[in-house]
Amino acid sequence: MKCMKLSLLLLFFILSFPVYSQQIYIDLRFVNLLPENKSPAARIFYIGDIDPTGLGNAPYYYTLKIGGNRGPAPLDVRIIFRVVTNGQIIVEGESNVFQLFPGDYSFNNNQLNLGTAFIENPENRIKIRNYSIDLNRIDKLEAQVSSTGKLPAGVYQFQVELVTDPPSGAPITDQNPDDNTLTITNPTTIEPLFPGSRVSLGDAPEIPTTVPYFVWQSDADLFDLYVYWKYESESIEDVLSRDPILHLENYSNLVFQYPASTEPLLFLNKIGYPPGGSVGAVRLIEPGYTYYWYVNVHIPTASGETLLPSDVYQFKVVDRENTSASSDLIMTYLRQILGDQYDQYMDALQGYTPTGVILMNGTSVEVDVLAGLLQKLLSQTATIQNIIVEN
Repeated sequence: MKCMKLSLLLLFFILSFPVYSQQIYIDLRFVNLLPENKSPAARIFYIGDIDPTGLGNAPYYYTLKIGGNRGPAPLDVRIIFRVVTNGQIIVEGESNVFQLFPGDYSFNNNQLNLGTAFIENPENRIKIRNYSIDLNRIDKLEAQVSSTGKLPAGVYQFQVELVTDPPSGAPITDQNPDDNTLTITNPTTIEPLFPGSRVSLGDAPEIPTTVPYFVWQSDADLFDLYVYWKYESESIEDVLSRDPILHLENYSNLVFQYPASTEPLLFLNKIGYPPGGSVGAVRLIEPGYTYYWYVNVHIPTASGETLLPSDVYQFKVVDRENTSASSDLIMTYLRQILGDQYDQYMDALQGYTPTGVILMNGTSVEVDVLAGLLQKLLSQTATIQNIIVEN
């Protein structure tokens, strides 16, 4: 009978142990890094933005929420912070021990690194400190970061834990780990392809049309296009200091045909992007003049986004417009369509030059059909199954 009473007492003690500690949570969530409200992505992330020295000059890029204490008294807790890639911890830090009062609290990375975050009173402040950064755990990572200041392309998990009754308490892990993983791609490629050539190469190549297709290559998703009219004897700085004859913002394709009218332009871009369109007046391209153009790439970063400009290209429209497609334009489209197989097929066509006539199923079509095919390939709504070169 005594043994039964003891068992009942032990069971009652276990069941009556406060369960509020099991409701405690911690949740890190990136901000400014969530395109289309999907998984976090920062194409550029500077290692200094982690702010291990606590200078407070890092951008605001994450929010940390903690709480869930439903008990009558505060609990002693500590935050553990890590950055992990390829299964290796490359950054680690911890906060001081502080009291978690009943309630829910939210702080950003700068408050936590500066020590200005507190609960209930300033004496109960929270500061993540004792940072250690070990880039040598990943082959060549230290050299890459040292030369650029940026984390190289890869997947990085920003992990947090809340340790109760430190140092002996069991850690409570992030309740939503999916929203604090960064996929970094660090795009650096933006290359104009057509029309024209780099301003630094000398004379502007001639094109036969006042409504050319502008084609560029990049691994980014969003672009601004600038086209300028060059007056005689102007330097490149003078040209670019004037208002452009066309300024597109938030354009989400790699091919754009210059308009034949001065009506404002509006584009419905991919889901999650702001609407794209023209900014300011749209002026027409005229025969006999030289034009400059370049593209800015929008690159998401920890602080929002940055812009990466392309080289400046130039072209001249011949005095008399020719409606046939130019050889250069057709070759540019073929290079985009064939990708890494371009040289292989061009070797089989040495000595041949495009005539400007494009046939589809035996019928002559305009060059915009080729541009449309390129758009479908780039958007992955069409694929090439077979290529045949006929003599």
